[in-house]
Amino acid sequence: MAIGGWRLLSSASSARTVVAVDFTLAKVRAQANFGDLARHLPEDWAVWGSDETGWPAGPGGAREHLAAWRARSDALGNFHAALGFCAGAALAGFLARDARLVLFDPVLVSARTIAEHYAGAVRRLGAEPEAGPGDDVEALAGHYAVVARKALGEQGVPDAIAAELSGRVAANLRYLDMARAAGLDGLEPGLVVLSRDHEPPAALARFPRLRLDVPQERLLAEAAAGRAAVAGCVAGERA
Repeated sequence: MAIGGWRLLSSASSARTVVAVDFTLAKVRAQANFGDLARHLPEDWAVWGSDETGWPAGPGGAREHLAAWRARSDALGNFHAALGFCAGAALAGFLARDARLVLFDPVLVSARTIAEHYAGAVRRLGAEPEAGPGDDVEALAGHYAVVARKALGEQGVPDAIAAELSGRVAANLRYLDMARAAGLDGLEPGLVVLSRDHEPPAALARFPRLRLDVPQERLLAEAAAGRAAVAGCVAGERA
């Protein structure tokens, strides 16, 4: 079964369905994702991972994008638990409603977070960011597209490739804006799983936590992280 914006990470067909939310940057950097974690979850769990092709490809407000994403995700049906990594923590919580919730290295996304991601993307092109204070996500995406076309064109890279990269960066910025709009207030995770050096946001400081002695890029590949997910789902069960 195909569901837009989601990919099945396990081959199980089970009444116990789990959804897992992250941006999935592992295609371009060596970071474990929920595809790795799924190998350490029970075989009878049907695990759906968010697919970055499901993130907004065009302009729009963050609340509008959130509502559209939730509506598309209704095709998943009822699910037992939601898992979220990094900025995806807020989005997992947004979908969870009454489902169990386990978060991995959650972060609170702010306007500053988004601006820093934009600046980092521009600097990876060998340029300096020129966005103005208060520029929104669409303005930042537009600034990046101009810089990318110029910088890559000077290297002989076709415009089509620059456009593809710009689209990916724009989708990431819109994803972060959705996470910012969703926020962390009101979430009640059964467990917060932390990598070696990550500290949870203040909004989640009171919830049970488990720290693993691994760097963030390896967190979701750990068998211990899978065991923690199972334990957190059980601990998070509501009466």
